Amino acid sequence: MTKDSAEKSKELIREETYKEIVTNELERIGSGGAFVWTLFFLCVTPNILNGFHVSSYTLLGYLPADKWCNVPELGSTNWTLEEKRTIVEGNTTTNGCTIKDWNYELLSTKTYDEARIYTMEMLASDQPPKEIECNKKGGFIEFDEPDGTFVAEWELVCDRSIQRTSAQMFVSLGKFFGSFTFGILADKFGRKTSFSLGALVYVVSSFICTFTPWYNLFLVGRFGLGAASSGLFYAAFTMIVENVCLKHRSWMSIAFAASYPIGMIFLAIASYLITSWRYLQLTLSVPALLLIFNCYLLNESPRWLITKKRYAQAYKIIFKQRSHYEIEKTDEIISTNTKKEMMEKKPTSLWVKIQEGPLKQFIALFATWKVRKLILTSYFMFCVSSLSYYVTALNAANLSVSRYLYVAITGIVDIPSYILPIILLKYNGRRPTTMFLFILTGTALLLVLVMPSDWIISFAMLGRFGISATYSIVTLYTAELYPTEIRNSALGTCSTWAHVGSISAPYIVDILGQLGWYIPTTICGCCVFVAGLLTINLPETSTVKLSDRIEEVPSESDNTTINTSGKKSENDKY
Repeated sequence: MTKDSAEKSKELIREETYKEIVTNELERIGSGGAFVWTLFFLCVTPNILNGFHVSSYTLLGYLPADKWCNVPELGSTNWTLEEKRTIVEGNTTTNGCTIKDWNYELLSTKTYDEARIYTMEMLASDQPPKEIECNKKGGFIEFDEPDGTFVAEWELVCDRSIQRTSAQMFVSLGKFFGSFTFGILADKFGRKTSFSLGALVYVVSSFICTFTPWYNLFLVGRFGLGAASSGLFYAAFTMIVENVCLKHRSWMSIAFAASYPIGMIFLAIASYLITSWRYLQLTLSVPALLLIFNCYLLNESPRWLITKKRYAQAYKIIFKQRSHYEIEKTDEIISTNTKKEMMEKKPTSLWVKIQEGPLKQFIALFATWKVRKLILTSYFMFCVSSLSYYVTALNAANLSVSRYLYVAITGIVDIPSYILPIILLKYNGRRPTTMFLFILTGTALLLVLVMPSDWIISFAMLGRFGISATYSIVTLYTAELYPTEIRNSALGTCSTWAHVGSISAPYIVDILGQLGWYIPTTICGCCVFVAGLLTINLPETSTVKLSDRIEEVPSESDNTTINTSGKKSENDKY
């Protein structure tokens, strides 16, 4: 049979029937089997890579334990390093950033004992030497671990120390930009398109960070890693939520989030074994090449295709064969197409084109009062969750442990925090579980005010445990609140507000923390508590199907009643 004859032999059916056939089969294969497990594996593995790079700052950019100013004029002497530092630094307390303004050419002609006597006499005189910056005498900073951190390679200390912080700031800015951009791209062009573009940026940025000889280009690579991590995370997470049945959706979405701390544990192990930051960066970059296989094997989200009325493509993915159906063109469809063609012929302004193009999904987030209330509440929950997560992480950094152990402990603490929501969601709905964890976390952070000083770090880690558990449910809950046509845009813009919180966290800790050690945790505790109360305005999503259109979004008063018999209705199936 030729291709033309095969096209002619297709069965004509109504669009509603076509959609029902594809949707029913998606619900069937989404309840378990090869489709579900393949999708889960392909989506969860990239998030382990996110745990590598996004958390690598602590181990790639740590401050060396010791540094000093190397003055070239003293290179010709036979003094030991300790003797040189004694003469150069004198009674300064800047650890090599500033030195004494001696005549080093004169000192280089003396023995150490002679130079020591000379400098002591000068310090006791009426005109002691001034302190000057190390490079003013042609000196340069040396480190005890020159290969272990990029701080040593680019001398990001002293007056350039703020540039060290930029390495983490650029990751946060990248995530801020990427979460918004990739979210809209995923809704407009597809989940796989967004995922593939994120994977490309991720691979390129990883190797830029590995091989660049310039710090500014290194920052560009860090920005790309942050942006790409958002593109990978939210596209993959959305595909799991959209195409897996309710029975597996809860634990799979939380297990997806739990893969992030697994990456952190691997990062700690790798950094302990590899002492050079360049080789460590390369070790973290090579696994990113596996994303090529993910992009090749991953299919487009069938539910997104259904929403875009691309039923033939969805049919091919779900049934693993070409569709033998064709939509029957009714008078209503013909009339709609005619109106659409007439609208396209009408001249439109640039603003209208922008509204109907790049900003269409974003504008849809504020289209109705119900969606507007959901999105504003979600923005606040994400911002508060991220702010509290990073504030508790910064407060807990006072633990007297090695950096390797600290990163590993952080990952280990996060894993059980993702198990708790699975247990809670098994017996409760999304709304009561989210409210409970928010209020519990807020209470724990506020209790820091009345706890003895010995318990502060413990409660900081408890707060991290609680907010990690809350964060995983908030992400799942938010994905279920919004219809398919704007789901990724909602998650993307929510993530943007989350990174407003993560960018603000260090300033709250450093600036407000100087005014009072309790202020950062008190702010977070109050905000988290308010977020818990705001969840009252959200509808329950665990007992209803995912909506596809904005018109189908339920309100808190439209919640489906849960059967007291313990049996699930047909609506509980997906």
